[in-house]
Amino acid sequence: MRRKSKIAQKRALTHTLLGGMFILALAAVIGAVIWWQGTRPKPLNATTLCPAEGPLGHQVLLVDRTDSFNLAQKAAFDNLAKELVENLPVGYMLSVFVLGHDFKSETKPLIELCNPGDGRDKSELTQNIKILKNQYTNGFIQPLEKVTTDLLNADAAKESPILEMIQLVYLNSIQSRTKAGPVTLFILSDLMQFSPALDMYKSTPNFQRYETTYAAKKLWVDLEGVDVNVILLNNNIKNQSPAFLDFWNDYFKRARVKSLNVQSLPG
Repeated sequence: MRRKSKIAQKRALTHTLLGGMFILALAAVIGAVIWWQGTRPKPLNATTLCPAEGPLGHQVLLVDRTDSFNLAQKAAFDNLAKELVENLPVGYMLSVFVLGHDFKSETKPLIELCNPGDGRDKSELTQNIKILKNQYTNGFIQPLEKVTTDLLNADAAKESPILEMIQLVYLNSIQSRTKAGPVTLFILSDLMQFSPALDMYKSTPNFQRYETTYAAKKLWVDLEGVDVNVILLNNNIKNQSPAFLDFWNDYFKRARVKSLNVQSLPG
């Protein structure tokens, strides 16, 4: 058998090397595609800007506008709203409710949005930072700022069905929207309940007596695992006595909240 010529041997070696280089290049391309697909974020929900798998956490703001805000309260609320929006963790949902002059038409949130992030922690290799910034500003910050600004000019109301509204906030947002992660409920109110279910302007109720009533059973809500922050409006200092605060402490304790924090809004 004749040996292959040197030219044929070189040609075969060249083909082998080229084949090996092609396989390595193909493997590199496949690896790059797999890496890019793995690092590429999943698209957000087009309506809420939440992660595809749902919010990572939930913060709910209930604003009681049954009484008018004075100038100091307006300024304090504006600061509170901005702080709440700007400090919302990425992937968390913020739901805003109002208790105003038309209780029956205000049972749904005014707005529900997740913080999509402004892109500052992302890489240009995998995402368009400019698009992320525009989405954060135009799709998240501006709509929430408009809602909170409109709340400052809401009309006062004849009734203050606070217990009823807390129940609806739970049913229409906390229970229906929260799948996982921490939940915090912020209640901006003077907590002066005034409705057919309970009138705190007549006298300060005893919670133990109240919870035996039909209204209490009808309006009951289970807030287990929810952190509650009450920002108290000092609109009725005469009625907002220690016994009044005891009622609400007992109410939230019986509702099994994870924690309760009460602070006063300036003004």
